[in-house]
Amino acid sequence: MYFKTRIYNRIMLNGNKQTSEKLFFKTLKKIQKNQNKKKIEDLIKLGLVKSSPVTFLKQVKRKRKRTTEFPFLLHPNSRVAYGLKFILNNCQSTPTTRPFYKQLELELVNSSKHLSKSVTKKVFLHQESFLKKKFANYRWF
Repeated sequence: MYFKTRIYNRIMLNGNKQTSEKLFFKTLKKIQKNQNKKKIEDLIKLGLVKSSPVTFLKQVKRKRKRTTEFPFLLHPNSRVAYGLKFILNNCQSTPTTRPFYKQLELELVNSSKHLSKSVTKKVFLHQESFLKKKFANYRWF
């Protein structure tokens, strides 16, 4: 699976890759047990696709050191990176007593069902880029 190494590297703390692997495999086991699905990869891919944005707002300096935000289309590799970033940041930012692997499990399952915070963050980002598109004088808009 191509996403495994990316997920390991995003979860990793203080250079402990083994602990990030253990957390990820615990998450996969819990998902497989609770969802009764043989193919977890499809669930993870679906969750990543639904939480990865197509556009991104980038701040660009204009005349007299004024900065404005312009929407830019993302490359597919960076879309996956932003989707992972949204999912994992929402897992780490919620202050609960649940362990990290349970939070990651809930976030992945909910994002595949289109109910998670990462999906709402993606929708908000798309709305903002749609509002800012009048500032962009590019062909693709």
